[in-house]
Amino acid sequence: MRNSRKNFLKEEKRSIGGPLPLDFEILGRGIYTPRQAARLIGGSPQDVRRWTRGSGPSEPLWNAYYQEIDDTAELSFADLVELRVVRALRRAGITMQAIRYAIAFAQETFDIEKPLSSKKFQTDGSQILMQAIENDGELVSLSKRYPGQKVFAKVVLPSLKNLEYDRGHVARWRPARTDTIVIDPKRQFGTPILDEYGVSTETLYSEFQSFENFSYLSEIYEVPKALIKDAINYERQLDQASGKSSV
Repeated sequence: MRNSRKNFLKEEKRSIGGPLPLDFEILGRGIYTPRQAARLIGGSPQDVRRWTRGSGPSEPLWNAYYQEIDDTAELSFADLVELRVVRALRRAGITMQAIRYAIAFAQETFDIEKPLSSKKFQTDGSQILMQAIENDGELVSLSKRYPGQKVFAKVVLPSLKNLEYDRGHVARWRPARTDTIVIDPKRQFGTPILDEYGVSTETLYSEFQSFENFSYLSEIYEVPKALIKDAINYERQLDQASGKSSV
């Protein structure tokens, strides 16, 4: 199929620089460039890089998985989920200082390296977040719209509710309004796919932009038209969230 994840990464590698990690370091963990991760979470590549690699004198919130291995900019699935939570916190007006404290405190409390993507954060994160906010000396981390614990209930939980866990660790993300699409790091390097058929939504979207024919795509990929439409609608939503026009 065209637009495969490997070809995409080869193209991205030219702009990012540096070798990709070895295959056995990638398998089952997912792999995303900053641009791909930003599109999936509705953020910007600049924020993704700043949060995972730092900017100027500012340290990163954490070192991304592949950075620890080979100092490359690519991100794992766990990094992707944590970035989604960070974006929700920043949109709610939580300061970087409070987020740093929340991550460090949650790591110590839960004894988990990636606390924001853990099941424990989904169930107990409210208290962690409140302590981080109280520790924020400037006390400007809450927006007026979401005071107190409402930040967690109204802002953070929506970014966690579509996640599936295995032994306390995030295993899959169902990002669309329909459950037909899944992001699973153990399948196609974590690219969004139609769950039942394993076909990349990005591939279907690219093909649709060329042929604009649901029946044709349904026939060549042996996927029901309704699911083809789910994939196209999902990719269009990603384009709209990132400010990119879609066909």
